[in-house]
Amino acid sequence: MRAMGLFGRRKSGEAKKSSGVSKGPETRKRILAHSMKVAASHGLAGLSIGRLARDLGMSKSGLFAHFRSKRVLELATINQARMVFNSQVLAPATTGNEGIEHLWILCDSWLAHIEHRVFPGGYFFTGAFFECAERSGAIEGEINSMAREWWTSLKSAVLKAQARKEIDPAVDARRISFDLNGILMAAYWAFLVEKDGGIFREARITILTKLGGLATPRIPASAFKSENAWKEYLNGKRVQEKKKPLSALRGLLRNKAQSSAPSPLTQPPERSKSVLRRGLGRLT
Repeated sequence: MRAMGLFGRRKSGEAKKSSGVSKGPETRKRILAHSMKVAASHGLAGLSIGRLARDLGMSKSGLFAHFRSKRVLELATINQARMVFNSQVLAPATTGNEGIEHLWILCDSWLAHIEHRVFPGGYFFTGAFFECAERSGAIEGEINSMAREWWTSLKSAVLKAQARKEIDPAVDARRISFDLNGILMAAYWAFLVEKDGGIFREARITILTKLGGLATPRIPASAFKSENAWKEYLNGKRVQEKKKPLSALRGLLRNKAQSSAPSPLTQPPERSKSVLRRGLGRLT
């Protein structure tokens, strides 16, 4: 009886342990989601094991099992924020064509992630960068790396638009990136001061005006008159891009059919002889 009781308790303990392990990733995800909210509003200095445990109704030891120190928690929070930023801002730009469309989506998505409050505060990518830019360390290195990734993506989009001859290649790409990033940051700053969502519409118009002044004649000036005009232009461009592979395929099939048709020079010998006899008969 005792052996069965002991065996039963062991089985129960094993079941609890298995259940705890299965919930581990979900719990970690919930912790990081909340830590991003705290950090976005109060900075990394506002993070602590005790605060998160209290906010989430967990024990400190339970939370400590996921993050062994405040430094580990901070690094995990930054990496999570980076993943969110990439999915909300960098990834959408890859759905468009390379060139000026890619550059536009990049700027538009950046504004959208502020507009839709993806992060509830202004710490990530603004406050964090200015706080850590001139410091060294693991935390500071991650923050600076995020900022460089954004800056590199923006400048790369400008260079590709110039390579496709949609933006004047004579203008310095770094200067264009500087101006566009300045418009985005100014819009964010103005929004935090005025709390007016109309600022984002104004920012998009400003970006279109900037792009219109840099665009080559390959893009009609009428496309930059308004946001709706720009979207109509991009939609029409996408339709044309989809038609190009189909027309190219039709041309290839047509050429293949023509090349496979028998010519008089390649006709079978018997048929060539009959054609020759008919021709000689007409001559006689």
